[in-house]
Amino acid sequence: MKKIFCLFLLLSLASQAQESTTPSALDAKKNEFRLDVLSAIIYTKASLSYERFLGNDWSTGFNVNYSNSNKLNDDFDNGYRNNVPKFEFNPYVRYALSKSKVRYYFAEVFASYNGGDYKEIIRLTDENNNDYYTTRKSDYTDFGLGGSLGYKMYFKEAIALEFIVGFGSNLTNREKSPDVISRVGLNLGYRF
Repeated sequence: MKKIFCLFLLLSLASQAQESTTPSALDAKKNEFRLDVLSAIIYTKASLSYERFLGNDWSTGFNVNYSNSNKLNDDFDNGYRNNVPKFEFNPYVRYALSKSKVRYYFAEVFASYNGGDYKEIIRLTDENNNDYYTTRKSDYTDFGLGGSLGYKMYFKEAIALEFIVGFGSNLTNREKSPDVISRVGLNLGYRF
């Protein structure tokens, strides 16, 4: 994580040294698609985002995640965790905190519809009144809210590099779903 953070800082400094994009060139481009490279490499999670720029420092969009990680599934099957997230849909609204259109900090509020597998140990009684324990697997879905902070920069008038860190909490099915939801990523994108 330290290496990724250092790389992010170096890219940030390099972009401040050369600003090749005029704000008017980016203002004409209202749509952006992104792929989360960090999640794909570390968590083996597919994460895609779409963002629509509304003008006046506001934008809105959504992020879709799907995970089927062997490590998380093994931890789940071996009893090291009682839930494993499989999918997320995160609509969000962002506000740019900096005035530059080429590189800026932003704040984000997001919602999360998420789901996955849940496992619990239950006690049952057989026909001879003997108690025994077994594992029951089921699915869960939940809805959560959270906030994020991030930094975005553009290269060549269209290539986006974004770093985001955010956390939230699931609200409706907390006995089965994870308490904390996170949005951490290093995204590469294209604005058009």
